[in-house]
Amino acid sequence: MEVLICRHGDALSPEQTDTMRLSDDERPLTDKGRRQTRAAAAGLRHLLGEDRIGHVLVSPLLRARQTAEILRDYLDDPVTDESEALTPAAGVEAVDAALHACAGTERLLLVGHEPDLALWLSWSLTRKHERVTKFSKNGAALVDFPGVAEGGTGTLRWLLTGAQLRASGPMTAG
Repeated sequence: MEVLICRHGDALSPEQTDTMRLSDDERPLTDKGRRQTRAAAAGLRHLLGEDRIGHVLVSPLLRARQTAEILRDYLDDPVTDESEALTPAAGVEAVDAALHACAGTERLLLVGHEPDLALWLSWSLTRKHERVTKFSKNGAALVDFPGVAEGGTGTLRWLLTGAQLRASGPMTAG
């Protein structure tokens, strides 16, 4: 199983959403966040080449859902499901359980939040609850597993910032 991990794009600040009387769950991407997500998605498409995403699991929070919608447009519109396992503070075990439910999927995309994605990435590589890296906005990583994703069994293939992904795409992106 391959798991591609992607953090959501730039969203309104908590202060802005407070002023608008929106909850944290309702924080949308900014215009800049949408532009940068499209450019990062083009870079991701370029990096993946002919490899296709079989399934997308996304946090139910608006900014993650909006990011996933943009990514899907560049990734041949894979099946997408919201997953409570990707909500902030759900825990690495919840992500593992969600991945076990997708055991037949060869390549899966997770779209969620920091620091939770970085904690799960660290868990997948070391089986320790200590964060060893972090994701920038639109940052992404690709992890290989010998079978179903299990803590400590992953091999990191690559980890890129959002800026690196944007630079990886065709010059016409974004």
